[in-house]
Amino acid sequence: MWTSPAILFATLFVSISAGKFGDSLKQCDSNNRNALNTCLFKIVEDLRPFMPTGIPEINVPVLDPMFIQSVNLVQGEFRSTFSQIQVRGLSKFTTISVTADPDSMVMKLRLSIPELRITGQYKISGRIFVLAVEGTGTFWNILNNVTVDATSNLVLKGNAPNQNLQVANNVLDLNVSKMRMRLNNLFNGDPILGETVNNFLNENSQEVFAEVKPEMAKQVGELVIKVMNDALGALPADKFVSTRTRS
Repeated sequence: MWTSPAILFATLFVSISAGKFGDSLKQCDSNNRNALNTCLFKIVEDLRPFMPTGIPEINVPVLDPMFIQSVNLVQGEFRSTFSQIQVRGLSKFTTISVTADPDSMVMKLRLSIPELRITGQYKISGRIFVLAVEGTGTFWNILNNVTVDATSNLVLKGNAPNQNLQVANNVLDLNVSKMRMRLNNLFNGDPILGETVNNFLNENSQEVFAEVKPEMAKQVGELVIKVMNDALGALPADKFVSTRTRS
């Protein structure tokens, strides 16, 4: 649940690759690294107004609110499923930096998001630290001052002139200055146990976040790769990669 903002990187990069953004990338000077980074920075910033509408021509969905079908987490005795997730606030992002290396085909992106509001359904059982937790119901989660760092490695697939870009791997990370959350209907609606668990989660939110982040980032990262590759597979590589021969 808490690393869902990382998906923003995937959708941004896919959007850059689409339609007029692909043409914009062709106008970036890949021979001048500073000029290329400045050009990419502007393109990412220009994407903001398109996030509420998505990009239908390459099947990129609406990004604000973003809808996620489900995320599963198993960590020791702790098991949880979050579903019907809505993430609001992604379109308020600010681009901190964009750096690209055309030779190694690596792009790095850092974004700042003031606030994300996440809602959906949950099912949870097991222990969080020493505290037993069990419940099924709705949840909400508010994240403040989110910083997203993403690195994506791209490769060319297929034979010229029918090559496409694909994501070989990516690394996602984020930091949050403050989190608030609530799981409704814990312990079948027991008000005392429910309040105890919710208070514990909020008082120890950074520690809880640190525990779940590695596994959640892995799952979200796999989803990111699938989304990017589905969209990039429909786009000619020469839209945004130099046509020079690569090994």
